[in-house]
Amino acid sequence: MFLVFLPWSLFSQDYYLKFEGTASDLRIVEKYHMDKLSNDSLSLYRQVADLQQNLQGQGYIGVRIDPQWQDSLLIASVYLGDRFQWLNLTSGNVDPIMLQKIGYKQKLYAGKPFNYGEASQLMKRLIRFSGDSGYPFASVKLDSIQVKDATVSACLAYDSGPYITFDSVVLTEQVKINQRFLQAYLKIQPGTAFSETAVEEISNRINRLPYLSLADQPLLTFQNDQASTYLSLRSKNTNQIDGVIGFLPNSKGKGGLLLTGEFNLLLQNMFGSGRGLGLQWESFKPESQLLNITFYQPLLFKSPIDLDLKFQLFKEDSSFINKSFDLDLVYAHQKHSLGLYTQLKTTRLPSSGLLDDINNFPDLADFNLSQFGGSYRWDNLDNYFSPKAGFRISTRASTGTKKIVKNSAIADSLYQDLDLESNQFTWQAELQGFFPLSKHWVIAAKWRGGGVYNSRLFFNDLFRLGGLRSLRGFSENTFFADNFAYSTIEPRFFFETSSYLFVFYDQAWWLKYSLEHDNFEDRPSGFGAGISLTTKAGIFNFVWAMGSSKIQDIGLDQSKIHFGYISRF
Repeated sequence: MFLVFLPWSLFSQDYYLKFEGTASDLRIVEKYHMDKLSNDSLSLYRQVADLQQNLQGQGYIGVRIDPQWQDSLLIASVYLGDRFQWLNLTSGNVDPIMLQKIGYKQKLYAGKPFNYGEASQLMKRLIRFSGDSGYPFASVKLDSIQVKDATVSACLAYDSGPYITFDSVVLTEQVKINQRFLQAYLKIQPGTAFSETAVEEISNRINRLPYLSLADQPLLTFQNDQASTYLSLRSKNTNQIDGVIGFLPNSKGKGGLLLTGEFNLLLQNMFGSGRGLGLQWESFKPESQLLNITFYQPLLFKSPIDLDLKFQLFKEDSSFINKSFDLDLVYAHQKHSLGLYTQLKTTRLPSSGLLDDINNFPDLADFNLSQFGGSYRWDNLDNYFSPKAGFRISTRASTGTKKIVKNSAIADSLYQDLDLESNQFTWQAELQGFFPLSKHWVIAAKWRGGGVYNSRLFFNDLFRLGGLRSLRGFSENTFFADNFAYSTIEPRFFFETSSYLFVFYDQAWWLKYSLEHDNFEDRPSGFGAGISLTTKAGIFNFVWAMGSSKIQDIGLDQSKIHFGYISRF
């Protein structure tokens, strides 16, 4: 038992590294500043192997390093030999425009240490460029090689092979997809130059379509200087229609529960064209409603640009009504999406009621807001609907002009000290990660934040948070915020491919607003459990959650229960 408490250092052994060779060779080796002492013998041995590769890359083609162990001492005998340099590497018969596009510069191969690896990479880039320009059978080699007085000269010898164009995409199974759309989406259009990158990206691009999947690997055939691509595709049921019912404490009544509702409709790949249409309606508390309508058009006018149109109407009881229209133009390349968008927003107050007999300008206002901005998204998720590994990053930022519109129920004198036109800046960002621990266990994590900035903000400027899609354990849109950040941790146990049990913890790290007459700051948290059950007909969801904040104590009477069914067709 005594040995258990002895320091680990009593059982570890130190290993030493020593170099032997001529004084000039050792001076060069010492420039690499390697560790000479370690308790890991393998790390010392790897250092020696890495040193040999580095020296070869510096032109010491004939370098030899012979490591030998003597007890705990690793003795490495070094012989560098001559240091070779490029005399020149000429372009040979390669088109200068091609060399320019792959980054070839002759001065990089004149008077520089000879490194065949660099020349090999240059030739690989040339072959890759050829393969994406209609010449998949191109070849290149070093020719006229001369070695003299520790210098190397050579030239490139290039054979393009036949020029190949795409013929067609052949579907081996019947699926609901427009042939022209699919060819344009995969960048494999008849008559265009063959591209190896386009062929390699077929699997990734198909996997990014929620309504199609590959049943087998793509097959490529060449005939008469044309390439035909054979795809075995399967359709997936991705159209959705669902409703969610929630039971919340009735804050405006005497006890009892308030029934809330939500309806969602999502149609994807309409008429096999890739177009999408979405409809979302929510009634999350008395006299409040939300309506979202979205339309998606891929490859707008046969360009690589996708179009997103969004309309939102948000009614906050009798306080205000917000309407916004968004137009997004998005360019997607592999796992990246870059977009430009514009948003037009109007917000209106009632002409009476809460504005009667006010002496100070309220924290609500009628205004028009026009903003322009950009967005970026990247993801490498392994599954569109139920990811188990990968990340997703998305950001949006915009700036524009807010113009306050005078309300007839507010006295003109209250507008005198108010800047009726000002600049406004908005940003949002989200990071999601999925970490598989085993066949059944996955950790889902998310961070989301945002902010809106103006010299005079109003309640109807602010973000709304709380509910099933943000901070669970609270009613929908409970919190107002001009700046917020929250994170989620959610362990999931998959008992079937897409069905899982889960527990979760949501924590707001930053949630506040600062208005002319009101300030608020809180760090609400929520926790709970649920199940997501996937069947052939759709998905059943059940979530129980509790939350704690400055305006809500933890208690069973404040817990939230949400359940719904998503039907896919």
